[in-house]
Amino acid sequence: MIQSMATRINPLHEASRLARWQLMELGREIRIARITAGRTQGAVARVVGTSTARISRVERGLVPSITFRQLARVAAAVGLKLYVKAFPAIRRLLDQPQLDLLGQLRGRAHSAWRWETEVPIPLPGDLRAGDARATIPGCIALVELWTRLADWQAQSRGALLKQRDLKADRLIIVLKATRANREALRQAGPQARASFPLESREILRALAEGRDPGGNGIAFL
Repeated sequence: MIQSMATRINPLHEASRLARWQLMELGREIRIARITAGRTQGAVARVVGTSTARISRVERGLVPSITFRQLARVAAAVGLKLYVKAFPAIRRLLDQPQLDLLGQLRGRAHSAWRWETEVPIPLPGDLRAGDARATIPGCIALVELWTRLADWQAQSRGALLKQRDLKADRLIIVLKATRANREALRQAGPQARASFPLESREILRALAEGRDPGGNGIAFL
């Protein structure tokens, strides 16, 4: 029954629904950034060249006809950079190199951890999934498995949003231990360690001991 219902979903209808949800999410982020920056809706409207009422509607996701360029300008006015990425219309399955990384991680972890893979985001129509989730009493850790670090800002932001939407206590990025990945992380600078303060040794020790790592971190394997 579940499969037959899924096959009847109109992809265009689902795309429209997802677009409405994304506009609401972007509007919320723009509002938070504006308030954090100490700016009023009127001030943003003057910079962008529109009305205060329209900025208010943008923040509530109520301007379905807004163009990408207009939305990018509003985001820039509050200190944000709009970033768009396309995803497959079906859930991406872990590939073999990612499964290899997960196998190495689980091999180092205490048996107290309970593991799940391909954990779907519990939002209607959202096709994202966490690569893995490890759970012990009092701690839920989302594990993202990256064989290649290509764009720190985009990849880390996507992972942090998954952590938020899956309500995970910790986020562990597992990177394949290549020279290219280490150099890419070094180039990411202090920003990377600000969001992910724990290093490989601390993360792996906590997993091996079956306890909460105490923070987000990056582990090389």
